[in-house]
Amino acid sequence: MELLSISSNERAEILKHYDVSEAQVTEDVEIIKSWKQKQPHLPENISDGFIARMLLRNKFRVERTKEKLENYFTLRNYHHDLVRDFENIVPSKHFITHLPMPKLTPNYERVIIMKLINTDTDVYDIMELVKLDLAVTEILLQYDDSIGVRYVFDFEGFTLKHLTKWNPVIILKNVTLIEKAYSCRVMSVHCINFPEFASKIQGIFKIVLRPKIYDKLKIDSDLESLYQVIPKECLPSEYGGSCSSIQSLLKKWDEVLQTHHNFFLENYKNVSLEHLRPADFNKSDAFGPDGTFKKLGID
Repeated sequence: MELLSISSNERAEILKHYDVSEAQVTEDVEIIKSWKQKQPHLPENISDGFIARMLLRNKFRVERTKEKLENYFTLRNYHHDLVRDFENIVPSKHFITHLPMPKLTPNYERVIIMKLINTDTDVYDIMELVKLDLAVTEILLQYDDSIGVRYVFDFEGFTLKHLTKWNPVIILKNVTLIEKAYSCRVMSVHCINFPEFASKIQGIFKIVLRPKIYDKLKIDSDLESLYQVIPKECLPSEYGGSCSSIQSLLKKWDEVLQTHHNFFLENYKNVSLEHLRPADFNKSDAFGPDGTFKKLGID
């Protein structure tokens, strides 16, 4: 896909980073396909490209990738309400962005901009925010070959009234899906235009983020601070960057989601079939030792 394309040289460098070859990737994909054939509860229509990107997101560790594939289909089934209606999302008409930049950083990472487009608190809905996040992440999992994500959270226009609409339980579920189901590797989370009530925001982040991720939270006092980690050429024009404007990129993402209308409808049904799960199957650590959700993202 054009908005997430990488050059052949970037692809080669990414594989070199993990010390793997294209032949080894192909071999590992076949190993996982053979394993999947013995898992009657998992869907049949899993593409080679999807498996390859799962391998990439899990540093080409085969056993870890099997675990994350299990998580992807099981957790999306368990939280079907959060992965519903993706086909109806229009990014340019949303109140907030979850906008991947088309250019990778020099370290082959994807930058994602989250910024309020409509500051009206009456339209601010945490469930709709989560669905936008997961829908775009779904597309990234289908096409993106980056080695990780750097988030930029722009709090311009964000008020205490917005914060009162944050539901830590829903946010925790979102974070868990992003990490454990979609295998997203978070390299850093940059906060700009942080409001005076920053401590309240940080308090919620501390609840919903694992310590390893919370430690990657960076508060940038200005754009120059942000540029030290994310170069200008990887940012939209609103931040002094070389990429197109946020609105221009959102329009392109409208087209992406529109062309994936049928994919979203089909993928909504592409979840684990629990009645076919082998009786002796050991549950993934995503659910904790008793198979419940209570430990997700907290332990």
